[in-house]
Amino acid sequence: MKKRILLVLLFILINVIISGCSVDLNSLLGDNTHNDYSFLNNNADDILDTGPVKSGVLNLFSTAPDTLNPILTANAFVKDYSCFIYESLVKLNDKQKPMPVLAQKWEPSEGGKVWTFYLRDNVYWHDNIRLTAEDVEFTASTIVNAGSNSPYSTSFKNVVSFSAVDSKTFKVEMDSPNSFTPELMTFPIIPKHYYLGEDIMGTEKNNRPIGTGPYKFVEYKENESIKLESNENWWNNTDTDEEGLTLPYIQEINIKIFGKDSSVINAFQSKEVDVIIADTKNWIGYSGRSDITLKKYVSNKFEFIAFNLSNKILKEKEVRRAIAYAVDRSKLVNDIMPGEAVVSDLPVIPDTWLYDTNIISYERDIEKAKQILEDSGWEEKKGVLYKRINGVNTPLTLELLVNTDNERRLEVAEEIKDQLKEAGIILNIKEVTWEDELNKIKSGKFDMVFIGCTVPSIPDISFLYSSAEIGTGINIAGYENETVDNYLSRILKESDSSMKKAYFINMKEVINEDMPYLGLYFFYDAAIYNRRIRGKFSPCIWDKYENFTNWYIPDVE
Repeated sequence: MKKRILLVLLFILINVIISGCSVDLNSLLGDNTHNDYSFLNNNADDILDTGPVKSGVLNLFSTAPDTLNPILTANAFVKDYSCFIYESLVKLNDKQKPMPVLAQKWEPSEGGKVWTFYLRDNVYWHDNIRLTAEDVEFTASTIVNAGSNSPYSTSFKNVVSFSAVDSKTFKVEMDSPNSFTPELMTFPIIPKHYYLGEDIMGTEKNNRPIGTGPYKFVEYKENESIKLESNENWWNNTDTDEEGLTLPYIQEINIKIFGKDSSVINAFQSKEVDVIIADTKNWIGYSGRSDITLKKYVSNKFEFIAFNLSNKILKEKEVRRAIAYAVDRSKLVNDIMPGEAVVSDLPVIPDTWLYDTNIISYERDIEKAKQILEDSGWEEKKGVLYKRINGVNTPLTLELLVNTDNERRLEVAEEIKDQLKEAGIILNIKEVTWEDELNKIKSGKFDMVFIGCTVPSIPDISFLYSSAEIGTGINIAGYENETVDNYLSRILKESDSSMKKAYFINMKEVINEDMPYLGLYFFYDAAIYNRRIRGKFSPCIWDKYENFTNWYIPDVE
């Protein structure tokens, strides 16, 4: 009690001191009369935070759901919010490592072709029926049968079979050894007993979900809201708090339904919702503010330039390497999109366990770029570099395709053009529609193309660098290297993480020497929180609501 009184006195003293001065926050940010953020200052900092309490309602945003069944929905909000009600065998942490959830452990056999997952003993559905491996098998069957109608269908792309061995054991067989199988088991598990005798694709039970997670479904009012309440019997509700409180702290979740995605910012501004997930174009206006909590995290959106390796100039890796040395990627990020992106060589998220370094392979070095070109036979004539290729004097002039509706790419492309000019490389930018760009890529009628991709949940870069993906995947450069193919295969087969990482490092050296693609950057996304929500916020692309059971709303009484 004395401690609380002292905190109150200290709080009053601080407010007396700071009340004598005021700072116009907008004057520090510049006069943005079209961005009035005064609505966010709802006296959240006037709340005396004495630590976690079990109370409060968390308000969230969603568009109208097609279904509340997480393995059948096409609604991104429903998919994200499924973590409140449902749980998976495995989840990915911020380092992209698989962590146990409903499966307490797993092990490979037959050289990584077969994986066995062992379930926890003390897990119950919200209707007090015990979780079994038959629920996992039922979930997997539903995903496979749904095909493209399930957002998790790709998890079973290379699965040959799966089965419940017994009540606590689930086995998966792949078509070939795959050490990333645990990372594929992140789909939410649904209850078999609940859907017995039902057509799962159309049953009304899909909108009355039952899970094993920290929150239970209460009601769904169409076009209005979805209400959840804390699950006091959650299997993982133990807390280390000195008060002995159980998790989750926040007692209710109210998911408000809005007409369209674009309403999310207005909903946050009007304080109708407490937390939003925003991409770069939406969160950047909130950066640096003290009246909200903003946490950036690296998204899975990777931007890069693909070289056409069939092009008579670009088939020479010396030209590609010279381009890599001439482009200042740090300047691109720092000058054009400060704080909005992070430079990356490869389509593997920086600072994850497999790629835990910020060391960039090609730091800008104009003199080195010029020397590489000179050593490989390019000579300057009247201000233009020439080389005799196939008996023809060929100028070092290239064309970069950029889709015309992407202003950021166009801006970056112009800067790259200027940077390459310093090395004697002439780059012409050709703006095309997205449809025309795709057609040119498919036909191979391009020199270079500025493009992006969404990286998968497993750090396997075969989609871009495997020769097996030429003509079928995103390997639009037509890159083929037997050594890289072998490393990709070894990484898939190797279950020891240290060996897997060693293979990756060695493979990266080969790729950097060949330079079939110039990796540019990953964009940041962000989670934005109303200041009334407290706790440890640690969002990542694989778990945007990480640690949500430890969030709390201070008691204002």
